[in-house]
Amino acid sequence: MLSSANYTQYKELQSFQTVDEMNETIRSFLYKHTHELSESAINVLKYLARHSCKIPGVSFLKVATIAAALEISTRTVQRVLKILENFEVLARHKTIRKEGKLRGGKGHNVYVLLKKHSVIPDVLSKMSQRLDDENLTRSTVSDTKLNKETELSESRLLEELKNELNVKETSAMESKGIELEDLNETFTPDNVPSQFRDAVAPFFKSADKIYKLYFRVLIAYNRSKIDKPIEHVIDRVIQAFRETVFAQKSNKIKSTFEGYFYRVIESKLAVERRKECRGLLFDWLNE
Repeated sequence: MLSSANYTQYKELQSFQTVDEMNETIRSFLYKHTHELSESAINVLKYLARHSCKIPGVSFLKVATIAAALEISTRTVQRVLKILENFEVLARHKTIRKEGKLRGGKGHNVYVLLKKHSVIPDVLSKMSQRLDDENLTRSTVSDTKLNKETELSESRLLEELKNELNVKETSAMESKGIELEDLNETFTPDNVPSQFRDAVAPFFKSADKIYKLYFRVLIAYNRSKIDKPIEHVIDRVIQAFRETVFAQKSNKIKSTFEGYFYRVIESKLAVERRKECRGLLFDWLNE
């Protein structure tokens, strides 16, 4: 077992060559799994990443320290750490005290971010290529799968993840004591439909929370391959949110609110896609 406060042993656990390499891995993980994680899980992972710079990928923090910094309970931190371990993005190592009055007792945990997840693909260049292809082949039905608003939303989230995880820069908002979570629904970006914002705001006042929920909507929409614009199915999205709130109030959600919400949207958009396919088949038979 590792010794508490033994820097030499911690150095042997180093999982990345550089901080930039670590950040790329965390960004890739969040890009792929954000819709499956709670806000607390995302915040804990980012917090660990910001404190894993002296030895890239390794941090040694007390659970109570993490909880206090993020203003959540120690029980929540412990639950989140277990979830991150299950995703294989994090490993925990126990330590034992070798000195002092508490010699032989348990020390703090050492957290190692794992180099498992691949780097984010060049999303922006692929989007640009996709737009060029659409301009050349507008006559096909598949060319209208993704609208410009959706693509800009995805790229904007990627930039946000880069900014939040860049440990070499200090956020101007943090230096002024204003956190992103402090912004209410009136600060929600314009690319989030007002109907969705107004439906979510009574339950989640944070502009950041509303935006992250809408990003899950965009992921489900993109994967559904629906031809119609997202604005034409926003009523189904809002209904999915209401059903998720009801499920939460009824204690029917066993995982996370975000994950449950995503699955309900996915189900409703799958129904819409089947309707489109039936319509295309009917038109073909009557030609």
